[in-house]
Amino acid sequence: MSTQQKLLIAIIFALLTCVPLGAIALNDLGRVFGAVSPDERTAMEQRALAYQGRAIETGAELYARHCIKCHGARGEGVPQFAPALSRKDLFDGRRAQEVRWNGGVESLLKNAIAAGRPAQSRPDLYSARMPTFSRDYGGALSASQIDALVAFALNWQANATEVNAWSAIPVPTRAPGAVTQPGTPAAGLARICQSLSAPYAGRKSPYKFDDKTILAQGKQIFDDKCAACHGAVGAGNGPAAAALNPKPANLADKNFMQALPVDCHFFVIAEGVRGTAMPPWKALGDDALWKVLIYTRAWTGVP
Repeated sequence: MSTQQKLLIAIIFALLTCVPLGAIALNDLGRVFGAVSPDERTAMEQRALAYQGRAIETGAELYARHCIKCHGARGEGVPQFAPALSRKDLFDGRRAQEVRWNGGVESLLKNAIAAGRPAQSRPDLYSARMPTFSRDYGGALSASQIDALVAFALNWQANATEVNAWSAIPVPTRAPGAVTQPGTPAAGLARICQSLSAPYAGRKSPYKFDDKTILAQGKQIFDDKCAACHGAVGAGNGPAAAALNPKPANLADKNFMQALPVDCHFFVIAEGVRGTAMPPWKALGDDALWKVLIYTRAWTGVP
């Protein structure tokens, strides 16, 4: 066979290959070439929708098997057992901002399903514990199955309602411009303490305030979580305090601590103080909160 014949055959094969590839490109990128109107979906978009539909269908099956008992058939939640999932604050980013999640809603859901919740967010409201579902954490689901569950949950977004899944418990708030005077919590915090409601009102420590083991454990928690702002001995002068406005509370001030009842102190640690850099620490669990509370109150000797 001559060289010219070989070249001719090669050209024919190239053309035969380009025709179907061109057709595929026209289908997938038809809107770019003007072959598909703006109102039509390209073949690529149709395949993406079909894939998403299959993922949602798979997610629905997994949800019915693993999640429906706690979160309800339509994500409405089960009172006193587990919170609603089909709610606006979960999908519009408010919940992610509240828990200081740096990623998007999809990654928040994926992480919660995969890793579960080692410490309950609100044991005072819901008794169920979120288990780990990812095989990486000892669960039963693969990464693709977790993706399918997330796709199914996101499918509720369009019809999600405004639901307060965390009840109407007021969050401690420091009044704008309020300054903490010796012995007096900020104005907003004082009002909260005076009208503290369930499940915090009347809470009492399960430990003795002079238990050396509890004090040592409380110190470890404080040094790890609190000292950066409140200082090594709670004077409000930690290395991060200089950049904060308002400044962290002086926990070593006896007058201040006397004006902060134990149940309100526990409430403040658990829920944080809005308008300040004090975050909610309830995810640590009640046991850790009581230990750090006992340790911080030991500085002033106020039980």
